[in-house]
This record gives sequence, C-alpha cells and structure tokens, in this order.
Amino acid sequence: MKKIIITGASNGIGREIAKKLRKKYHVINIDIVENEMDRVDFYKCDLSSKDELLETINKIKEKHDSIYALINNAGICIFKDLEEQSYEEWEKILSVNLKAPYILSKEFAKLLKESKGHIINISSTRALMSEKGTEAYSASKGGISSLTHALASSLSPDVKVNSITPGWINTDKNFVPTLEDNAQHPSGRVGTPLDIVDVVKFLLKNRGFITGSNFVVDGGMTKKMIYI
Repeated sequence: MKKIIITGASNGIGREIAKKLRKKYHVINIDIVENEMDRVDFYKCDLSSKDELLETINKIKEKHDSIYALINNAGICIFKDLEEQSYEEWEKILSVNLKAPYILSKEFAKLLKESKGHIINISSTRALMSEKGTEAYSASKGGISSLTHALASSLSPDVKVNSITPGWINTDKNFVPTLEDNAQHPSGRVGTPLDIVDVVKFLLKNRGFITGSNFVVDGGMTKKMIYI
C-alpha cells in the first residue's frame, strides 16, 4: 500500500482528506493535536519547531522506506490589526505554514523521487486577496503558492508538485451557512472539505503532465466582481 504523509490531519480539511484516502493508501498524520483515526498513523509534532520536525521526519524514515505523496495541509492563522501583531506571532505562522512544508519537501525529496510521487500544498485565496489584519497568514500562503512552482522545477521530472487554493471551506459541523452566505458564491454554496478531497484525488491520479499548477477551489469568488 502506497504511503502518504498529511500534515494537520487531525481536524478540518486535513482530517477529511485522511478519512477519504485511508482505504486506498497508508496515511501518516503529522500534527500537534491528537485525534485518533482508524488506519491512520499519528506522529505528534509542533510544526513550528525545526528541531522537533526533523526528529519526527527521522522517526518516519526509520519506519518507512518509501513515501508516495506529501500533502502539506497544516496551517494556523491569527487575525489582528497590524499594530497589535507581535513578531513572535508572525514567526510562528510563517514557521508552520511555510517553513515546515519546505523542510518536509526537502527531507522527503529522495523518497518521493524514488516513488515518482507527488507533493500537494494547500494554499488559500488569502494568497490572492486579503482583508485587514491578515498579513502573516496571507504572506505564508503567497509563499506556499510560489514554493509550489519552485519545487516543481527543482524536483522535475520525478515528482509532480501542485497546490490547491481553497476559498471559504466550512469545517465547522455546528455552523450552517446562511442563504446569503451561499448566494454570494457563483457556485451557489459555501465549500466543504469534500470539495478539496476531490481535487486531491484527481492530482494523485495525475498521469504525469500536471505539475507546478495551482487549483483555485473557491466557488468562483475570486472571479466575481463586487462593487458596493
């Protein structure tokens, strides 16, 4: 069974990806939060810590001699007015959202090349547009989008590297989008984690020609002109 690493698979989009892939793949979850799933290996790790991440990577390499795909999904955000943001918050967000995917891609590059595998980076439409107070998160996701095409060049032709850019994806089962929430989307509804899973599955079945690409999954919102 081919092995796939997913960061941040204990909750949200990552958890849904893990749940839908675990029947076909051996799924490995790297996360700071424990949230057990059947048929999913869990490695607890603070992704903002380079040393802890490298230690976790070595543990995985000791146990597994092949990796087919790396899905860099984990991400954190803190939205504050610019003047209230701390440098420590900036550094932590960039470490989890951007530095960790770089380290994981670098460290697993050899195994991914050997398996002719995939890297899938989860970005965000915040890389394309912003609201106030999102500097660190937007910068990290813009970096992920750029890291994607850089890795696609560096790891070609063996590893296919692509990114997915979600818009509003409702990961809260207790929240029901309003009629207005749904209606503002050209798609007619707010997104769900399954919309991202669909693209992940498509990319994992990629016959080898798609690489360095970004797939925006936002219900059409970034293409909609809005004047108030």
